[in-house]
Amino acid sequence: MTAYKSIKSILLASTAILFVNTSHAALIGDTPNIIFDNTVNFDTPDELRPTVDAFRDILGPLNANAPVNGDPNGRRQINWDAAPDAISDPNPFPGDFFNGDSAPRARGIEFRETGDTTGFELSATEDSGTAPLFGLPTDFQAFSQERIFRQVGGDTFDVLFFDPSDQTTPALTSGLGVVFTDVELFDTAFMVFYDQFNNILAERNVAPGNDIGLSFLGLAFDAPIISRVSFTVGGGNVAMDDFIFGEPIAIAEVPVPATVSLLLAGIALSFGRKKFQMK
Repeated sequence: MTAYKSIKSILLASTAILFVNTSHAALIGDTPNIIFDNTVNFDTPDELRPTVDAFRDILGPLNANAPVNGDPNGRRQINWDAAPDAISDPNPFPGDFFNGDSAPRARGIEFRETGDTTGFELSATEDSGTAPLFGLPTDFQAFSQERIFRQVGGDTFDVLFFDPSDQTTPALTSGLGVVFTDVELFDTAFMVFYDQFNNILAERNVAPGNDIGLSFLGLAFDAPIISRVSFTVGGGNVAMDDFIFGEPIAIAEVPVPATVSLLLAGIALSFGRKKFQMK
């Protein structure tokens, strides 16, 4: 009976492991490939724009900022200018603003504080009565006029993705690209890309340049795999502009691959034979 119980335990444990998280099984031997991986720095928006446009083209056509599932081979983006003055400098910016259930807030992306970071803020517009570019026109410039974005109180934050049609359902994206301003040193800003199991997919530093320059870092895969991106943006005055990302695709359970099913069937058959022989 000892062998019988041992085989039964293995079978039950294997079944439990595979069906508790079937989406993990689907990733076995099926890791997406990187199709864009680049970081550059230029002095002006016109110089940077071809690289940013190339990243947009890789991700696909722009989807509407509506609470529906857009083209899975398309993209969404934030240039911050749809945000009202009520959530711009000198007021705090809520990190879940662009994970809303109505247009134009429905973009499936959230910004969350980590470490010592206490919140986020957007720069003001010229017409708001508050100084634009956080009052630092010799440090920052906008890539897409006229707001820019930064974290407050610390150097780190996370970006997470959600189903645009159901703002509580975690999602995966195929890529994320970000425009930075005033990155002057190589280790001032970097991004770490994670999958849904908290495995690191890639770590990339943002290209540095001259004071008030514009940098871009973009990474894209040929299928949705990015669940979270961790940012470190230190060194004093560094801000961000456009965030460009693949259409968020909800993390859903998928069938166990046929090869795994055959393995389970083989274990079950072996178990049945041994049980019969022990009678």
